[in-house]
Amino acid sequence: MHSVTAPIILYAFDRPHYLERICASLAAQRGVRFDPARVWLLQDGAVSRHTGRRFTTDAALDECVAAFRRHFPAGQVMRSPHNLGVAQNILRGERLAFEELDAELAYFLEDDLELGPWYLFALEELRRRSESFDHVAYFAAYGDHRRDYPGPVVKYIPLEHHWGFGLRRQAWRRMMEWLAPYYALLEGRDYNDRPHRRIFELYRPLSITTEASSQDAAKSIACLELGMTRVLTTVSFGRYIGEQGNSFSPAHFRAMGFDRMRIAQSETYEFMPLDEAKLREIDGFHRRHYERLRRERFDAILAAHG
Repeated sequence: MHSVTAPIILYAFDRPHYLERICASLAAQRGVRFDPARVWLLQDGAVSRHTGRRFTTDAALDECVAAFRRHFPAGQVMRSPHNLGVAQNILRGERLAFEELDAELAYFLEDDLELGPWYLFALEELRRRSESFDHVAYFAAYGDHRRDYPGPVVKYIPLEHHWGFGLRRQAWRRMMEWLAPYYALLEGRDYNDRPHRRIFELYRPLSITTEASSQDAAKSIACLELGMTRVLTTVSFGRYIGEQGNSFSPAHFRAMGFDRMRIAQSETYEFMPLDEAKLREIDGFHRRHYERLRRERFDAILAAHG
C-alpha cells in the first residue's frame, strides 16, 4: 500500500462524459491511499479573451464540474474565467503544483485517459524506482497500445505521449527556462491559432525536430536537449479514450489502434529494476527518432506551414 503525497492535477474542458469515467476510475484506485482534498480540477473556460471566440457551452463546463464533484466533493476546483487553451491550462496546473504548492513531484491526468485500478500504484512504483536518477523527468503507466503486455512482469519503454504522468519539479523548472521562446509565441493568441512555422523555426539550430507544434512536442524536444528521460511501462495500466477531441478524430483514433487498447487484468505486478543502461536505451531511441525527422523531414514540415 502506497501513500500518495503528490498533488493530483486533473484537466478538463467540455467532455463531461469522458471526465465522469476518469473521475470514477481515479476514485476506485487500489494499492494506494491519497487525500481527496489534494485532487484539483483545472477547468478551462468557454470564451477566448483574445478573440471573443466561444469554444463550447457554459452548460458543458458546468457538467464537467458536477462530474468531478460527484466523485471528489472535497476536491479543489479551479475554473478559468476565459478559455486558456490546452497549453496555458496545462501550464496553469504545473504552476499550481510546482510554484503555489511547491511540490517536488505531481501527477497530471487529462480527461481522456481512463485509469485501471492499479494506475496510481504503478506511478508510485515508477516514482520509487526512478527517484535515484536525477535526469528522469516524466514517467507514465498507460503502456504500449500496439502490443498486449498482460503482466505481471512490468518493463520499461520510451514514453510517447504525456498522458497520466508523474513530473518532477526540478525537471519542470529546467524545461520552462528552455521553453521560454516557445511560450512567448503563444502569448496573445488562441492555442489553435499558434504560429506553427515560427515554432518549427525554433528547432532549426538543433539536430532534432518534431512534426507537431504542440506543447507536448515542445516538451519532448526540451527533454532531449536537456538530457532528461521520459519512461513508460510496457503494461497498460490505463487506456486512452479520446476518440473525439483536439488531437484525434474517430478515424485517426482507430487507425492508431487505440480502440483495441486494453487495461491489464493481473492482480499482482512485478516491476523490473530500472537502471542507467535502460535509461540510455530509452534516450537513444528518442534521439534517433527525432534526429531522423530533422534530417529527412524538416524542410517538408516547414513547407507545409507556408
